[in-house]
Amino acid sequence: MLENVASAERMRQDSKAHVKLYRATGGKEGYELGGAPVLLLTTVGRKSGKQVTTALNFVKHGDGYLLVGSLGGTAEDPHWAKNLKKTPEAWVQIKDQKWEADVRQLTPEEGAELWPSLIKAMPLWGVFVHRTDRPFPIFLLTPKQDAR
Repeated sequence: MLENVASAERMRQDSKAHVKLYRATGGKEGYELGGAPVLLLTTVGRKSGKQVTTALNFVKHGDGYLLVGSLGGTAEDPHWAKNLKKTPEAWVQIKDQKWEADVRQLTPEEGAELWPSLIKAMPLWGVFVHRTDRPFPIFLLTPKQDAR
């Protein structure tokens, strides 16, 4: 348990550094991590009410982007996923493009259907899923119509 807490805290610190680098370079640096693309997701903190930004791997899906709340297979959902569950509002940056997103959490059935393509795109999610008993929340983010 303590190892999971330490690794979750380290992931949060690494993400903060990643966000700084990504923002400073307009995504020229930090766009890839673990062989997969990275976006910046800004959510509304469920406790603070303040905007919080996290660097996350994503998978392109039609006109949208899929995010998997793995947090390395730790026991709890990542803060960004908890934030989206409470307030489904988000802002996205991919490289130097920024937009407001419509957010929808996939149903377990939708997630199961997409899981093979998700782990093909990001194999580590297939490793992380075996480290925990919790299902990973999966979110679909699409640009708001007026943001396109």
